[in-house]
Amino acid sequence: MLHLNKNQKIRPLPHSEQQIRSLLVLLLLSALLILPSISQAADKEVSAQQLKELNTRIKNLEQSLNQVKGAKAAVLKELQASEKKIADTAKAIRSNLASSKRLKSRLSELKAEKADLTLKQNQQKNYLEKQIRSAYAMGRQEYLKVLLNQQQPDQVSRVLRYYDYINKERSRHIDEYLETAKTLDRVKKEILQKDYVLTTTRSKLEADRGRLKAEQKKREGLVAQLDKEISGKGQELATLNQDRARLEQLLEEVREAIVNIPMPKDTRPFKSMRGKLPWPIKGRVAYAFGSEQIRGKLRRNGMVIRAGEGTEIKAIHSGRVVFADWLRGYGVLLILDHGNGFMSLYGNNQALLREAGDWIHAGESIATVGRSGGQTRSGLYFEIREKGAPQDPIIWLGRR
Repeated sequence: MLHLNKNQKIRPLPHSEQQIRSLLVLLLLSALLILPSISQAADKEVSAQQLKELNTRIKNLEQSLNQVKGAKAAVLKELQASEKKIADTAKAIRSNLASSKRLKSRLSELKAEKADLTLKQNQQKNYLEKQIRSAYAMGRQEYLKVLLNQQQPDQVSRVLRYYDYINKERSRHIDEYLETAKTLDRVKKEILQKDYVLTTTRSKLEADRGRLKAEQKKREGLVAQLDKEISGKGQELATLNQDRARLEQLLEEVREAIVNIPMPKDTRPFKSMRGKLPWPIKGRVAYAFGSEQIRGKLRRNGMVIRAGEGTEIKAIHSGRVVFADWLRGYGVLLILDHGNGFMSLYGNNQALLREAGDWIHAGESIATVGRSGGQTRSGLYFEIREKGAPQDPIIWLGRR
């Protein structure tokens, strides 16, 4: 039981019961709003960790997949190194070209701004020269006459206000002229700096193009040597089967590793896009799904689309890059996971524009067309897989 002495007073509670209830409801709603973001952050953290583990597993697997024994081992190793170097150089050229384009655009803007500022400065200069000549011609005499003229006080006041206005305007024009000169100086300095960077970028481009040309020539020699060795020993079928086995092993490893990696909730299901997916590139279908290889002894699990070297390849659907590296038989290869067991494969690329772990949106550029994997003609090798099983891409792609 609560006892109060005479001096103590009962103080009212700071909040009514209704206010306390409202406060509790607000706290509960806040907690509910915070929980999804905490969950999403945790999902992202788990996903990132799983992808890191996947990359480690794939790197270890790559070493064993790309190992080869026998006389052609040295040639294949050289081919791998050459095609990787071509991919890196082509990517550097692409980056330098983009930088060069941005620099040229900025230089055009700066030169236009310089022209406008120069015109503005000349106009301001002419105006100030007229003002100075006018002030010099007038001198101080007229001003003193007005001050000493005591016969018309109202007129004196008006004229003094007029003189005050002229002086303020003249001062404002001087400030504007100085500000224009300052801006023009900054623009001129930026033009010089951008010109220097552009010249340096162009030099890098020329050097990279020279290296790329030399490496491509070296690669052609390696491909010819490898083809001669394989065909001379009648190993075409065995080589293709080995290449396929390596890809199947890689895909199985990826499938096992990504089964629990969450996909963004707003992702449209791949299955709902049957017959509506965009083509990865524009080009002629050289080899369709299921077409014969090596005199009918083998059939293709994907399709080959012809296109010029360097053509951008687009993602057919949103997904995550689960593999982006070189693989024997498929060259510079990129694999996208679209969730629910669906994957798309892009092989024989020249360069990769994205890395393993990257989230890709439909229509985003992911690679460029090349001849890697020992191909003699440029084109894209393209596959669609459902739970590891090859699908005919034509039934998934929309009309062109």
